[in-house]
Order: sequence, then structure tokens, then C-alpha cells
Amino acid sequence: MASSWFATYDLAPAERFSAWNESMSVFLDTALDPRDSADRFSGEIEGYLLEDIVFTRARANRQKFDRGQLKIARDGIDHYMIELFFEGCAEMSVHGRTIRNRPGQIMGFDLGEVMDSFNSSFDLLCVFIPRTRLAPLLMRPDSFHGLLPSIEDGPGYLLADYLRSVYRVLPTLTAAEADTTARALIELIAGAFNKAATGARWHGSGRRQSLLLRAQLYLRQNLHAPDLSVETIARNIGISRTALYKLFEPVGGVASHVRELRLRKCMAEIVSSRNAGSQISAIAYRWGFTNSAVFSRVFRQRFDMSPSEARAVFGVSMSRSGVDPRAGNRRHEEWIAGLI
Repeated sequence: MASSWFATYDLAPAERFSAWNESMSVFLDTALDPRDSADRFSGEIEGYLLEDIVFTRARANRQKFDRGQLKIARDGIDHYMIELFFEGCAEMSVHGRTIRNRPGQIMGFDLGEVMDSFNSSFDLLCVFIPRTRLAPLLMRPDSFHGLLPSIEDGPGYLLADYLRSVYRVLPTLTAAEADTTARALIELIAGAFNKAATGARWHGSGRRQSLLLRAQLYLRQNLHAPDLSVETIARNIGISRTALYKLFEPVGGVASHVRELRLRKCMAEIVSSRNAGSQISAIAYRWGFTNSAVFSRVFRQRFDMSPSEARAVFGVSMSRSGVDPRAGNRRHEEWIAGLI
């Protein structure tokens, strides 16, 4: 079983939060509570890779976590994430609502959505699941963010118990056992969050949600196609153009949804150190933008800067410094960024 380890204990006090912040920056922006001092900070992360599912157990001082629209676009990460708190709690703002959990509670996150949360000092288990693996099993895959499955009985209770058990045995699992364990985990997550979703506020039919999921999966698989159009999308999911337009009305329309997904992919690749040698026009073309002038205009409208400015501003800041052996190997960062 592949493992990862990160801890600040062997670093000088003045270096600890900076190292933690750099590790978290793979998908989150962090800030210490103003009442705390950086030189009293400590944090550690133990990680395991279960097939394409990342487990981390994190312990740290209280802090603010943010994931804004620009961060989402820059890193291109849109996995699902669930947290099980052993100690501590979190307060999270979702679409104007404040959601609070407690020790023992499971909370769901959609990393394609904005995150604004504050954690008390915590000890928690965090699990990252690729969207492509979990979304097909969810009744409402776009309503995962901020859901709190009940842990008193039913699938929520089973999931919380299973998460603890899996974490304990992860270091000893064989490849064959990992496959069975991962499949069972995905099924339990889907069961717990589907039950939670039935009690959440929701508008729309099950058939409509099924069609929307099929359409969104088709879009993600074909974003690179220059000829992607309303006609091709409607034809491949088996509905009319009019029905497709209505289907995407709640998310701003099909054309704007496609453009947003493509712009996010372009931003993530433009600022990635792995694409430092790639021409911006080639990246844009790869994600369906055949006209450079149009791409530059819509990119600026979306991010308030040109593609070249984004590379200049964020390209360096997103590159990760060399791993300090005193802080561990930090493999979990690559796993989270690399899930597909």
C-alpha cells in the first residue's frame, strides 16, 4: 500500500505553518486563527492511496480553509471529498447557509464548488474520491457539497464505522483486498449521501437528474472536441435540443456551462509547471477553442486577466518547492492533484 507522511515537528517553529500552508495549497488556501501564533503551530498528515482513492488523517491547530473560484480554475481539481472528525468540528458556508458538524460526523465536499470553512483544532480522516467514480452512483451528484449524512443509523452509521475500520487496516491490505475494499467504500458513500440528499431541499425529477448527469459526463469526456455542440450533446444523450436547453437552465445554460468547464481546464494547464513549455494557443486549441482572439477575450472576461498574465502571476506560485526531508515525503499532494 503506497503511503505518505508529512509533519512539522522537526522544523523550526517559524517554518512550521509555512510548510503546512504549502502542502495544503495543492487544493486549499489556509490562514491561522488571528488569536494563534505561527510559532506555536503544529500539523501532521498521514496518507494512503487505495487504488484511486486518497486517504489522509490530518491533525493541526484551528484555522480557516478557503477554496475560491480562481483556485478551482487554477488547479482543475474537482473530486469529491468527505471528512470524518475524530476530534474538533467545522463551520462551513454553503450557498448562504451555515453548516456545522461535530466529532464523529461525516461532511461532504465537492471540490468543484467554493469552500469557506473554519475548523477548530482537529484530528480528522479525509477521503478524496474521483468524481467519475462516485457521481454515477449518486442520485444528486451536484448536491453533494455540505451534506451531512446521519450517523445515528442506516448507511451513515455503516459508513462511519467502515471508514474507521478501513483506515486501521490500510497499511496491511493486499492488491486484491484493496479492490474489494474500495468498491465497498464507494457503495457505502453513495448509500449514505443518497439518503442524506433525499432530506435536503431539492427541485426536479429523478429522470431530469439522470439526464443531467449523463449530459455532464458526456461533456467532461468530450470537452476537447472542437465540434462539440448542442446538437451532438442532445443526440448522444437521446433528447431534443429544446429539452437540453431546459435541462441546463438551472446551471446557466449549456453553452456557458461548456465554456466554463473549458476555461477551467485551460487555466489549470496554463499555470501548471508541467506545461511551462507549451504555447497558450496550443492549450486553448486542445480544449476546444479554435479562435485565439475569442479565447483571449472570454478568458479575460472570466478571470480578469489575460492568459499570459495568468501564467506570469500564478505559474511560479503554483510550482511546488523541493520537499524538505525533515517534513516527510508529501506524496499525498501528488495523489490529490493527479486523481482523474
